[in-house]
Amino acid sequence: MDTFRALSARCAREAVEMLAAEPGAVLAAGCTDLLVKMKDGKVRPSAVISIDRATDMSSIEDTGRTLWVGAGCTHARLSGSPLAAEKAPLLAAASAAVGSPQIRNRGTLGGNIATASPAGDTIPALIAMGARIIALGLAGQRAIEADRFFLGPGKSELGLGEVILGVEVPCDEPGDVWAFRKLGQRHALSIAIASVAVHAHLERGALSRVAVALGSVAPVVVRARRLEEALEGRQVTAELLTEVCSLAGDAASPITDIRGSREYRLAMVEALAYQALYAAVWPDEVDEPRAKWTAEALGGQGEQHYCRQGQPGRSEREASGADDAQGPCAERGPGRAQSESANLRPEARGGDSNCIRVHVVAFGELACRLEKADATLDLPRGSTVADLYRHIGLADASYVMALVNHRREFDDKTLSDGDEIALMHPVGGG
Repeated sequence: MDTFRALSARCAREAVEMLAAEPGAVLAAGCTDLLVKMKDGKVRPSAVISIDRATDMSSIEDTGRTLWVGAGCTHARLSGSPLAAEKAPLLAAASAAVGSPQIRNRGTLGGNIATASPAGDTIPALIAMGARIIALGLAGQRAIEADRFFLGPGKSELGLGEVILGVEVPCDEPGDVWAFRKLGQRHALSIAIASVAVHAHLERGALSRVAVALGSVAPVVVRARRLEEALEGRQVTAELLTEVCSLAGDAASPITDIRGSREYRLAMVEALAYQALYAAVWPDEVDEPRAKWTAEALGGQGEQHYCRQGQPGRSEREASGADDAQGPCAERGPGRAQSESANLRPEARGGDSNCIRVHVVAFGELACRLEKADATLDLPRGSTVADLYRHIGLADASYVMALVNHRREFDDKTLSDGDEIALMHPVGGG
């Protein structure tokens, strides 16, 4: 992996300004895709801009008719959010299907969108729910309909220098029904061979506003328009679903790859469409996974223990007057001050020639653990990276990677006065 500069943005606006000032830079949130591409040499950025500290990109808020989900919100937080379970359960359920617990703890909604993979788990849900993706650039914000955002594998409407600020998802109304189905080579930890997201309104046995989005069966996630038309306004029965679900294949144009053949995907997308529609209309008659998932989410598991940059237990609606961001970081969400950790509290050197002063920046879970993302520390002269770990309470931490002055170094590296040390957990997969 090539060397690169490690930068950190405090808000979305600052990330946009950094991208403009640093040609060749890329944004980093969970890094579950980015690090793999960097290791393979497919991406060689001059700088990596972390948005872990961009508080205006991580909130979940009920704005009335829509649910706002910041691009920096992790899949674990979204899938465990009581507010998302109530207002946008299809999106929360799709987030729960992403990767492994480790990937869900690191991967973000914005990253899943920006990757623009037709196999992205949250994308069919966003399209079926009629979500809008909010992008921010130097010229300001703009909203892009989710079904127009994706142009091809790895390609999107996101402009040069723009960042994804978050998504606006229409809140479910009484009578709305939904289901998400994903087929992989395993029950978990797999990339979709095919997936289907269904969202509709059911009243007196008739379906309306039917949306069926198909994933991993075309260059982009597509709507099964003919299937939707065949169901619109009709009394739904199992016989009707059997009759019309073959129309799902009309929207698909799959390829053959290592995960499945074209013919297999075509057969499976029809089967998944039937299963998803049946589960949406008659959830009590099938072994619908939503029951356990919804109970856990509405019970508040996971959300109350959520930690982001030293702020455990933050409420999901983070838009009170006391939390409003000020200045250039006031795009959306709070600009809450961060508490200092006892381990990372700055110390006065007082001119002691036996000490060195270093600047430490922690990313991701390490910043949560240390309760402060960056600090200037005094250490005894001759201290190594291992000594730094002991000083800040990370001696027992699982594998930690240190970049000293933007270069990968190991525990025996002797630190010098003025060094900048970036600390992070390496993450692969996804």
